[in-house]
Amino acid sequence: MNLEDYFSRIHYNGAAAASLNTLRELHFLHTQHIPFENLSPLAGAPVSIELPDIVQKLVHDKRGGYCFEHNHLFKAVLEEIGFKVTGWSGRVLWNGQLAHLAPRTHMLLRVEVEGREYIADVGFGSMTLTSPILFQPDIAQSTPHETFRIMQTDGHYVLEVQIRNVWVPVYMFYAEEQLLIDYKLANWYVSTHPDSIFRKDLMVARTGAGVRYVLVNNVLSVRHTGKDAEKRELKDEAEVNAVLREIFGIERK
Repeated sequence: MNLEDYFSRIHYNGAAAASLNTLRELHFLHTQHIPFENLSPLAGAPVSIELPDIVQKLVHDKRGGYCFEHNHLFKAVLEEIGFKVTGWSGRVLWNGQLAHLAPRTHMLLRVEVEGREYIADVGFGSMTLTSPILFQPDIAQSTPHETFRIMQTDGHYVLEVQIRNVWVPVYMFYAEEQLLIDYKLANWYVSTHPDSIFRKDLMVARTGAGVRYVLVNNVLSVRHTGKDAEKRELKDEAEVNAVLREIFGIERK
C-alpha cells in the first residue's frame, strides 16, 4: 500500500498520523475524489476485492467502486498509518429495502482512535458518511453533509440519517468482525447474481463541499445540503459519458 499514491488520488497534503483529525480529513476527501460506481458489474466484468486489484482500479486507473472496494482500500490505508480497524457488515435498508429480506451485502469499518471507537464508511454511494461518527447509540451526530445517529436494537444497530426532520434508516449492522472470505462471498453475490441491483441499474455518486452528486441510469441528481435535489434527465449515451467524465471523473473506455 503506497500511501503517497493514495494521498495524491484524494488530494491529501497532511501527515500520516493516526489521529482523529487525520481520520476525519481522509474520510471527507475520499468521498469527494473517488466515486461510488458499479460500471464493472453492470457490464458483466468481474469485481476483485483483492487489495492490489482495488489499488490499481481506484487509485491508479482513477475509477471508483462499491462498498467492498472502497472500504477495503480505506481499511488498508488506515492500518498502514497505524489505526486499529475492524471490518463489519450490514444489511441495506435505504430506499425501502426490508431488513429481514436483505442479505449482509454492505461493508463498514470500526476504527479505534484516541481511546474511542468510530464508525467509518466511505462506500455507501448516495448517502455515504462524509466523516466518521462515534460508535455511540442514541445521539445525533453532525457530518459535513447530513446529521446521523446510531440506534441499538436486539443484537444489531441501525444507522439513520435525518432528512427534513425525519429519521430515515440507512442500513442495519452488526458488531462482529468479518474476514476477507466473508466479503468475497457477499461480493460475488452483488457483482454476479441476476437479482443484484448492481447488475440492473447504473449507480454513480460522489460528494463535494456541501453537495452530493448522484447518477441513476440517465437521471442526474444534485442535492445541496439541506435542500431538495435538482434532477436532470440525460438524453443519450454521449450525455451520460460527459457527466461521468466531468462530474465523477470517470473516463469511460
